[in-house]
Amino acid sequence: MHAQRTFAPEGQSVSKARDFVRESLESWEAEELADEVVLATSELVTNAVIHAGTPVQVALDLDPQALRVEVQDLHPHRSLPVGLPAADEDAEHGRGLAIAAALAGSWGVDYTAGAKRIWLSFERAGAPPQAVAAAGSAPPGAASTPAPTVAEPDSTEAGVAVVALDGDGEVRSWNEDASRMFGWTAEEVIGRPWTDLVEVDHGPTTGGRSGVPASNPQRWQGACTVRRKSGPPTEAFASHISGLAGHSTVVLLVSAASRALLEWPAAQVRSAPVAHDPLGLREDALSRLGFDAYLELVVERARDQLGGQAAYLLLARDLDADYEVTTVSGLDNALRGIHLEQGAPGTPEPRNLQLPLVLTDLDDGDVPWLAGEGVRSLLVVPVVSEGRMIGALGVTSERPLGFTDEQAVLLQRVGGTVATAADKARLRASERERRGWVSFLAEAGDLLAGSLDQEMTMAITGQIVVTRLATWCALYLDDSRGVPVLQQVWHRDERLLTPLREALKQTSPDQVEQSHHDMLQGAVLNVPLVARARRIGQLTLGRPTGDQLHGEALVVAEAVARRAALAIDNAQAHGELQAVGEALQRGLLPVSIPEAHIFDTGVVYEAAGERALAGGDFYDVFPVGSGRWCFAVGDVCGTGAEAAAVTGLARHTVRALALAGFPVAATLERLNAAILEEGERSRFLTLICGTLEPVSGGRLRLSVVSAGHPLPFVVRREGRIERVGRPQPLLGVLDQVTFTDDMCLLERGDLLVAVTDGVLERREGTRMLGEEGLEADLVGAAGLPAQAVADRVRRLVADFTTRPQADDMAVLAIRVAPGD
Repeated sequence: MHAQRTFAPEGQSVSKARDFVRESLESWEAEELADEVVLATSELVTNAVIHAGTPVQVALDLDPQALRVEVQDLHPHRSLPVGLPAADEDAEHGRGLAIAAALAGSWGVDYTAGAKRIWLSFERAGAPPQAVAAAGSAPPGAASTPAPTVAEPDSTEAGVAVVALDGDGEVRSWNEDASRMFGWTAEEVIGRPWTDLVEVDHGPTTGGRSGVPASNPQRWQGACTVRRKSGPPTEAFASHISGLAGHSTVVLLVSAASRALLEWPAAQVRSAPVAHDPLGLREDALSRLGFDAYLELVVERARDQLGGQAAYLLLARDLDADYEVTTVSGLDNALRGIHLEQGAPGTPEPRNLQLPLVLTDLDDGDVPWLAGEGVRSLLVVPVVSEGRMIGALGVTSERPLGFTDEQAVLLQRVGGTVATAADKARLRASERERRGWVSFLAEAGDLLAGSLDQEMTMAITGQIVVTRLATWCALYLDDSRGVPVLQQVWHRDERLLTPLREALKQTSPDQVEQSHHDMLQGAVLNVPLVARARRIGQLTLGRPTGDQLHGEALVVAEAVARRAALAIDNAQAHGELQAVGEALQRGLLPVSIPEAHIFDTGVVYEAAGERALAGGDFYDVFPVGSGRWCFAVGDVCGTGAEAAAVTGLARHTVRALALAGFPVAATLERLNAAILEEGERSRFLTLICGTLEPVSGGRLRLSVVSAGHPLPFVVRREGRIERVGRPQPLLGVLDQVTFTDDMCLLERGDLLVAVTDGVLERREGTRMLGEEGLEADLVGAAGLPAQAVADRVRRLVADFTTRPQADDMAVLAIRVAPGD
C-alpha cells in the first residue's frame, strides 16, 4: 500500500500531516502503528517546516513486514549532523530527530541534487526480523548514523524491465525481468497508475509532465526511482518510446549501473553547436529594432527555424498571474491581447514550469483559443528571467508528431536568448499601461468630485466606465432594506439602452452573471459600492464573452467603484442636508400673504448667497382680529444660518404676541428680552413693526414702532413723500428698553413702503443708493399697484450696480384701497 501527500511550509501543515498519516493507517487496518508513526512524522514535518521552509512531502509504504515513512523537503543544502548530538537539558527544541529515531526500528537520510529525504522503518507485529531489516535497508542499531536509502538490484536481477502504459498512464503489461528486479508480479501492478511505482528524476533532458515520463511524443530517457514491493526504492534508468505495439508508451528500465544498455548516443540527444544567438540575429538587433519589433522578429524566426505552421509569445503582467498573447506569427491578429490562465492549453505545464510542453496529436478543440487555426501538434517552452517565469514561446505544426527533441532544445535556447528583452518589453508595457490608468483615475476623481448632485454623479460614473472599462454598465443603490434597486444603465450603443434596461429589470442583481438573457451574455463583473465601511450599492460591468477584466484594469475598476461610492454618498448626504435647510429656511418666511379687502400688498425678498432661500432679513403681514392687521420688516445683523436662526425667533415671537393682543411697543419689549436670553447665540436686529386698523371713510390708522430700523416711507396719492415714526433703540443690545408707538392716518390710495438696508445701502464705488435715491424713485410710483411698486424698487437696486447682491433685501409695499 502506498500513500503520498505534499504540504505547504506553514505551521498548520503539521496537524494536517498527522491526520493524513493516521487516516492512511486506519484505512489500511494498521492502527497498531498509528501512535508512534504519527508522533515521529509530526517531529520530522515540524523540523522541515521550521528549518527548510520548503514544501514537505510525506510518503507511506506498507507491506506485510514493515511500514516505511519518508519525509522529504527541497533544501538539501541544510544537511543533518552525523549522529544525534544530545540536546541540553533545558533546551526547548532540538529533540525532534532523536524522538523519531528512538521510535523507529531503523532510519536514514538520502540526499539528492534537489531534495533531502529522511526515512523511518517501523516493524509490524509478527513480521520476521530479517524482513524488517530488509524493509528499512539498514541493519539493527543503524539508527544513530544516516544510512544510504537506495540499493542497487542484485546481479540475479539483471535484465531489462519492459512496461507498457495506456493513454491514461496505467500499467497494461509487465514482463518477468520487471518482476525479478522490483518484486511486483504482473497481477499486482497491471491497472495501477505508473505514478504509484515510479518517481522521475528530471534532469536536463527533455522530459514530459512531472510524474508522467511518457509525455514526449518520440523519446524520453533519464534516471528514475522505482518503488519495490519490499525494501527501499531502487534507482533505475528508463527509456520511453511512444506508439509501439498498440500502446501509448513502452517503457524500458535497467539498473542505474547498466544504463549504457539503453542510453542513446550523445549525438542523438544534443543539438549541434550553434551560434551565440540560435536565430542568427545580429548582436545589435535589439537596439536597432526596439523591443516590440525585435520580439516580432524572434517569433517569426523561431517559426521558420522549427518549420512550424505558426508561433506566438505569451507574457505575464506584474499584477496578473495569467498570460497575455502579445506577439503572433501565422495566427489571427485578433488573438493578440487575450488572457490565458496558468495551466490553460497552450501554456507551460504548471506542475513543472522548467521543461518544454509537447502536445503530439491535437483535435481542433483541444486548445480552445487556437481553434480553427489547424493546429495538430504544439511545442511550448518557458521564458525565464532572473529565476522567474515571465512568459512562454510556442510553435505549432499542422502535422501530428511535428517536433523532435532537438527542436525542443533549440526552442529552449531561443526562449533563454529573448528572456531579457521580453522581460524589459513586458515591464515597459506594464509601466505604459500603469501611467495611462493613473491618468484615467485622476480624471475620474476630478469628475466625480465636481458634482454634489446625486443624479449627475451617477451619470458621470457611467460615462467614466463606458467604454474604457466596460461595454455596458448598470448602477444599483441599496434601499432602506438593503435591497439593490436599479438606478441607471449605460451602453456603448445608445440604441441598446432600452432592451438592456428591460433585461436587467427582469434579472436580480446577484444573478446577472448567470443570466441567459441575450443582452447579458458575456463577461460580467459585480463590484460593490462601499463608502465609509458601508455598502451603498453595486456597479455591474459587462464586457464581451471571454474578455474578463485582468490585472491593472481590474484594480482600476475597483478604484473607480470606491471613488464613485464616496461621491454618490456625499451627494446623497448633501441632498438630504440641502432639503432640510431649504425646509427650515422656508419656515422663516410667510407661506403667502393673505388678501385684505382694505389694502393691497406687494412683497420682494432676496437672500444673499447663491443657494440661500432666507437669511437675516424677514417680513410678515397677518390679521390679528377685529379687522386689524399687523406687519413687520426686520433685519438681523449678519447673513447665513446664524442670522436666520434669530430671524425665526423674531418673526414667530412677533406673530405670537401680536395674536395674543399685545400692543406693538409691548411686543417689541418682550422680543428684546427673548433675544437677550439666547446668550452667545443672540444677535442684535433692527425691526419696524406696526398695526393697520380701519377707521371711517376707508382710511387706516397706522401704529408703528421703528426699533433701529430705517423709517418707513408714506407716499401720498398726490406724490408727496413722508417719513413715519421716530428712531428708537435696536433690539438685542439693551437689557431694559421702553418703546413708544407712533401714529399716522393713511388716506385712500396712500402707499406705505418699508425696506431693509439691503436696499438703502446698495453701493457702486463711493456712491450709495440711500434714502434720497429711493425717495426719488418712489415719486413715480404713486399710482402703481403695491406689487408693481415692490418690483420697481428691486429693479432700482439691481440697476444701480452690476455687482452681485451682498446683503439680504426685503421690500414691503402696502397701498390703501382707493375710493371714489
